[in-house]
Amino acid sequence: MTDENTVSGDSIAVVEQSLLALSAGISAQNRRDAKTTFQFASRVASKLHDRDGESEAWFNKFLEVMRTCGWVVGKRSYERDYDQSRSLTLGPIAFKVASAAGQALLGGPVGQAITKLIGDGLEALGGITEAQEIYKQNVKGHPVSTTGLAACIETPEGEMFMLVNAFSASPSENDLNTVVFEWKSASKDRYCGSVVLSFNEAVYTDAVRASIEQKLVDKAVQAATEFEI
Repeated sequence: MTDENTVSGDSIAVVEQSLLALSAGISAQNRRDAKTTFQFASRVASKLHDRDGESEAWFNKFLEVMRTCGWVVGKRSYERDYDQSRSLTLGPIAFKVASAAGQALLGGPVGQAITKLIGDGLEALGGITEAQEIYKQNVKGHPVSTTGLAACIETPEGEMFMLVNAFSASPSENDLNTVVFEWKSASKDRYCGSVVLSFNEAVYTDAVRASIEQKLVDKAVQAATEFEI
C-alpha cells in the first residue's frame, strides 16, 4: 500500500465514508500512519456495524481498533437526538459538533487549531470535485449508516492528536448528487460521538505498521488520496 501523492500543506483525505483533515505540520510518516490507521479502523467497524441504529457500536469498534494501532483514547463525549427532525442537513450539524468537541475536549491553541482545520476542510471540499466523486463512489460501493469527520495535527513538540466525530448519516440515493456533507440524513438514530486521540509511536511499531498495511493490501484497498486545501 503506497501513497502516490505528496502533500506538504493542509489537506483533506476521503477515507472510506469519512473526511479526514490533516495539518501542514505533520511529518510524512505520521501523515501516512494517521491515514492508514484511520482507514483500517473504519473498514473493520463498517464491516461489523453498517446498519441504521448501529452508529454507537460502530464508533466503539472504531476506537477499539485505533487502540491496537497505537492511538491512546482521551476525552470522549456523545449525544443523542441532536436534531428532532427526521431529515437534517449534515454539514452544519457536523461542523457545529466538531467545533464544540474541539474546544471542550482539547481546548486552548490546539483546540482552536483543530477546529479551524475542520472548518477549512469542509469549506475546501465543496470546491474539489474529485474528492466529492471519491466519496460518492465509496458510499455507493458500501453503504453504511455512520460517517466520520476528523482532523489531525502535530504539535511543535512532535505530539500527534486526532479529533474524531462520528455521526448517524444514511443518505438516500438521490442525495448523493449533492455536495459532500450537505446531503440530508434520514437516519432514525440520532447519535454523535466525539473523541480525542493521541498517537503513541512506541505501540505502533514497524511490525504492527507492516501488518496493518499488508492487511489493506490483501484486500486490494488503495491508499486514501490527499487534496491540498
